[in-house]
Amino acid sequence: KINNSIRYIIKITINESSKKPLILRHQGMPMIYVRRDGFTSPATEEEIRNMVLNSDFPSFDKGLTDIDFERKDFSKYFAFCKERTNKDIKIKELESISFIKDGKLTNGAYLFSDNYNGDKTKVVCSLYKGVTRGDDIIISSNEFKGNLIDCYHFITDFISMRTNHKIIKKEDRRVDIYSYPERAVFEAVINALAHRDYLLNGTQINVDIYLNRLVISSPGSIFEGDGNIKPTYDLTSYSSKRRNEVISNAFILAKAMEAKGTGLEKISEEYRAYDKSHQPYIYCKNNSFNIVLPDLTNDYGVNIENESIYVIDKINNPTRFDISVLSYCYLSKRSMKEITEHIGVSNSTFFKSTVIDNLVSQDYLIVHKLGNKYCYITNEEKVKIR
Repeated sequence: KINNSIRYIIKITINESSKKPLILRHQGMPMIYVRRDGFTSPATEEEIRNMVLNSDFPSFDKGLTDIDFERKDFSKYFAFCKERTNKDIKIKELESISFIKDGKLTNGAYLFSDNYNGDKTKVVCSLYKGVTRGDDIIISSNEFKGNLIDCYHFITDFISMRTNHKIIKKEDRRVDIYSYPERAVFEAVINALAHRDYLLNGTQINVDIYLNRLVISSPGSIFEGDGNIKPTYDLTSYSSKRRNEVISNAFILAKAMEAKGTGLEKISEEYRAYDKSHQPYIYCKNNSFNIVLPDLTNDYGVNIENESIYVIDKINNPTRFDISVLSYCYLSKRSMKEITEHIGVSNSTFFKSTVIDNLVSQDYLIVHKLGNKYCYITNEEKVKIR
């Protein structure tokens, strides 16, 4: 009551929509807005992505197709399950995970069909001579599209055929070491197939084998959060809910995944006995999730700092040490002694002439004389931070 006059306040409550984003057509243009700090403004790309992830819209793999389920069309999936579980998967089990709905296949189920040959499962496997994509000609590159079980076999066969082997003699025994632990490869490949963002058209899983590591890159960053992860050895340092429930549950039925999601932990366990330069790590960039498995037969391993820089042009006469040197010398002048100690090699004339002098001659490293010694710093015009 104000000035003997009764006033009424109308309270209007608008509940948050569970189906986001909502698109408003403003002046003929479709726009997505958010309310922040008392103002309404267009949503950023990151905000739009988070809206989609947190909405109640069904995920891609839960969408229903008009294709009837026929058991005979899934011989490869059932064989995969039989091999791993020693039992036959029942139709009721598939219905319980929304693999089948009212006799029809969901999108996720269709990707397991023997007949599937679409672009959504595209995989490209490449072998490089050096340590980066830019410093060497590709030795081989193979492309594949097919059902998820065939994709799994295609990737693992490609890696297996290019796995090195060496023997270390101990006092009482010999130890056989292979480039990549079989269990770590299995977990990394299944992770890529299960958590790939199948809504990103025109993308592919990339499997790249370099001189010192295997990198498996899957389209789509982590399913929750800001989508970025800096290179980290802590493979369980982030939390993410499943992007593809149907596909994940189909792999769980086959005992290729665990419901509690311990795949990355198992990868870490396989490398536990090795030094830091031979530890696996993960990172997200350019809307992809990357798992890096160091080659255990490569004595030098991998420097996680290498993922922070890239060279603009191709390095002539490249060596396995180039990226490590450029990363270490970025923004800081380093002496030869500091460089060799950091990388773990001897301070030799051979190293200086083949690595340092080669980078200096191509302007990747800039030389400075400080007193009686020479120091080197990376040329920021030719080497950039990612």
